[in-house]
Amino acid sequence: MNITPYIILGIILLALELIYLKIADKFNIIDKPNNRSSHVTPTIRGGGIIIFFAFILYAIWFKQLNPPFTYVLAAISMVAIISFIDDMISLSSKVRILVHILAFSLVFHSLELFSLYSLLTITGVYIFSIGFLNIYNFMDGINGITFLNTLVTYGILLILNIFYIPFAQTELLVTLSIATLVFGIFNYRKKPKCFAGDIGSITIGLSIIYFVLSFFLKTNNPLIFLILAMYIIDGGLTIIERLIRKENIFKPHKRHLYQVLANDHGMNHLVVSTSYFVMQLIFNLIAYLLISNGYSSFLLFMLPVAIVSIIYIIVKQKLNTKAKHL
Repeated sequence: MNITPYIILGIILLALELIYLKIADKFNIIDKPNNRSSHVTPTIRGGGIIIFFAFILYAIWFKQLNPPFTYVLAAISMVAIISFIDDMISLSSKVRILVHILAFSLVFHSLELFSLYSLLTITGVYIFSIGFLNIYNFMDGINGITFLNTLVTYGILLILNIFYIPFAQTELLVTLSIATLVFGIFNYRKKPKCFAGDIGSITIGLSIIYFVLSFFLKTNNPLIFLILAMYIIDGGLTIIERLIRKENIFKPHKRHLYQVLANDHGMNHLVVSTSYFVMQLIFNLIAYLLISNGYSSFLLFMLPVAIVSIIYIIVKQKLNTKAKHL
């Protein structure tokens, strides 16, 4: 593979990120700490815009301005624009969800889902996709966590695409990985220069769903969903916890395990983010070993998820109990 184009793309993406940081600082696109924040210093919001730029650059550089990729590009553009607006002025959740539905409709059309599955199945895919998209956004709460999870996710997708079965555009996955590294330069720090913002987390979340569905449609192997495991576990169990507490699950909160560790117990943010990264890396290694050796079983998906979920519940209960006595 000729790496020269990717070196050039990396330089362009780095320049674009630096330009954005300058503009955001000038126009006060800042994430100011509040009672729900895990940070204490005002930090530039929206650094994850570089992922959107990566999609645009890929389409132009590799001449992918034709269907079906244009449907995906349109979907990414829709969520990126609405999320960037939401980063600056809080929008109604109904508006955001409507745009997300339209964006996923374009993605599903590009993958020909509407001709492959029943209305009931398609409805389930919508619910799962929008749910995961919001979980990905909620998990973007401390520096480093979105960067590391995105990197390890794009990484396993790239490895599967090259060494197992082609299901996506290798050049796109490489470009997105480079963009993620560029974002990490400014985010994976004790005092980050920027956060991903909604434009980053939502754009990344939608792209991951696109790649995962592409793989699943090609292989019909549910083990691919292991690469979403840590966010599904934390996000899903936190929703259940809040329902048990009779809380409004649509309102902001600080009940995710990473928030409990960082806020209630003062653990270093980068240590927490790296811990999530290591756990997801283990899930990804399990997924790759099972998939590459011909396994395709929902039970094999559920087994590691169930084990980690039990550990998660025990750890969180102990931490919550300890926090009450502090």
